[in-house]
Amino acid sequence: MRKNAFTLIEVLVSLSIFALAAVGLGAAYSNVLLSRMALKEKGVGEEDFARCRAAMIETANFADIEKGGDVYLPDDRMARWKGKIEPTTVTDLFWVTLTVEIQTSAGGPYGVPREQSQWILRPTWSVESDRAKLLSDAKQRLLKTRGYDEETGGGTSFISKPTPKKEAPKNSSEPAKPPETKKPAVQ
Repeated sequence: MRKNAFTLIEVLVSLSIFALAAVGLGAAYSNVLLSRMALKEKGVGEEDFARCRAAMIETANFADIEKGGDVYLPDDRMARWKGKIEPTTVTDLFWVTLTVEIQTSAGGPYGVPREQSQWILRPTWSVESDRAKLLSDAKQRLLKTRGYDEETGGGTSFISKPTPKKEAPKNSSEPAKPPETKKPAVQ
């Protein structure tokens, strides 16, 4: 006599399969949530850092860069930034290190300071006497390494000649005629 019911073994096997599937899906779901939170934090941090970088680049005065400033961020948060400027041997080129501290929540504590260094070309930061000295040093380096001097052309046999000017028409009252072109025959 056969009843229409599951045996105990069939029920236990189906429950174990269901439990394994539930554990696997739960782990996958938690990984997705953690990844999303990590991307959101990193994305917001990069966007906030970019806002501070833009504030630094917009600052025209050399002293104001080293003093730094505050930037208002979304969600009523703040960021503090300051820069360290180092001159280079190239005229108007500076090595700038930007340090940024970003609030994690509105009115909350500032996070760990982050730094980024980059080259910035800013003629307004240069001092005229330093610029003249750097240009003079660059000319001396060119003369020493390549043997080139602007006045003498470096003593080379190749010196470019000025481009000859076209002659004006002989009769100045007549306008210059454009060159004649042949018109295609119409058929």
